[in-house]
Parts: sequence; structure tokens; C-alpha cells
Amino acid sequence: MSVAETRIDDHVGPWTVEDVLALPAHPARARYELVEGVLSISPAPGLAHQIVSSALRGQIDAASTQSGARFLTVGAVMVTDDSRLYIPDIVVADRTAVSRGMLAAPLEAILLLGEIVSPFSQSIDRILKPALYAQAKVPAYWRVEMEPDLCVVVHALDGDTYREVATVTGRASVDVAGEFTVDLDLDAVRREWEG
Repeated sequence: MSVAETRIDDHVGPWTVEDVLALPAHPARARYELVEGVLSISPAPGLAHQIVSSALRGQIDAASTQSGARFLTVGAVMVTDDSRLYIPDIVVADRTAVSRGMLAAPLEAILLLGEIVSPFSQSIDRILKPALYAQAKVPAYWRVEMEPDLCVVVHALDGDTYREVATVTGRASVDVAGEFTVDLDLDAVRREWEG
């Protein structure tokens, strides 16, 4: 049986990035992620999660474009290095290091990763992923909390860890690793979310 035909239940031993990339799409659109040979599967995000992600990506992209920065803002794209594969909710990548034909963006090309916390991902998005992203030297990490009220917790890389630099609940200008500034407007995001 080839790797492409392998089912998750049939896999033996640690997973590799290539193994995960060869898996067929999950029928319920669940996300496959990989850390040091361990495969994790998380449910597809709900509608509110997607609305918040799209609205925030739009604000980041508008700021990046207006500043003339060389970054591309996307969501739910695979980001990899040799032994890890993530699917963050928000990805800001160096446009010169990615191309349309790429299946996954290289981790070293990433300026900002953002995760939207959901009930099943609290410890992953608040503890595990920030530690792993900092270890990979991603300059900025945003954690988006939707409960009890929408906020963006902004982190900047400080050595080998992230330092919390702001918690945005309304409107604020946020520096993205010294490359450009986003005028975040969470009131506008709330209006889209609550529709």
C-alpha cells in the first residue's frame, strides 16, 4: 500500500510531513497538524470562527497593502518545516518566499501567525502553539479570544519566547514585527460576526 493510500488507522510509527501531506482530505474538513512525529486532528472551524478570521485577515491585508509591505495574508494555509506542519487561522508570509504552486509555506517565511481559540483548542492555542512558534522564531503571534468577549492578544518574539505587548478589545494600532502597522477595529469584526 502506498503512502497516498494509507489510512490513519493503518499508519505505523512516527508521522512525517510527507505522510501528512499524502493523506486524503478529511470528509468533515478536519485539519491535520504534525509536531515531532505526532499527528493531531482538529475539527473544521465553525461559522463564527471563519467570520472572525476573514475579517481580521482583511484588516491585516489592507494595512500590509497600504504600507507597500511585501507580505501576503491568508488563512488556514499549511505552514511547515522539516518535522512540523501547522494550519494556523491567520498567516502573514513573505510574498517573495511563497508561490501559488506551493502546497505549504515554509515556516521561515512567516512574519505573523494567528490562532482563534475555540473550546477544543484552548491549551493548544494558549500554551503549545505559542511555544512552538516562538521556538521556530516566528516574529509575531496573535491569539484571538472569542469568549467571553472578542479580543486579540498580541505577542512579539523576545528571545526564545513571546512577550504579550497588547490586548485589543476595540480599536488600536498594532505594529506587526516592525514591518507595518494594522489599525485593528474589533468593533467592525463584531458587527460582521453578530450580523
